Amino acid sequence: MSALKRRLPGIAAMALLAASALAGCSSQVPDEVNAQWTLIDPAGVNESSTSLQLGVMAIACTSGTTGEIAATDVELSNDQIVIGIAVEPAEGDTHTCPGNETVPYTLELDEPVGDRTLIDASCLEGIGQKTTACQDGGIRWSPPAEQS
Repeated sequence: MSALKRRLPGIAAMALLAASALAGCSSQVPDEVNAQWTLIDPAGVNESSTSLQLGVMAIACTSGTTGEIAATDVELSNDQIVIGIAVEPAEGDTHTCPGNETVPYTLELDEPVGDRTLIDASCLEGIGQKTTACQDGGIRWSPPAEQS
């Protein structure tokens, strides 16, 4: 075995340690939506709202906890606003499923809600689709119907 092959595992370990040190204490951001949300006060939302008060809950079994909000994704279109939220993954490998806590989160939109429907992105694909919270297709708020 060459000297390089014998040293390769040590070099790899040092590189991994250096990368971890450079990353600091930051958490790994999930690359997909892993939380569901509800409006804390749906009656408080109107067409001019740019700030939404959300209750966020991790979808997976996390022993009753919901991690910190790691990322949000807001997709604006003419008729809907789709909001996806990712929370930091729970530490450890084994978790129970007693139901996770709901944590408050304020989401600031770049423009008013207008006459668009608010939709939870977790209901559009992935494991969230199968939850009871997604029976309505993830609609969390719809503009009031116009009076004729």
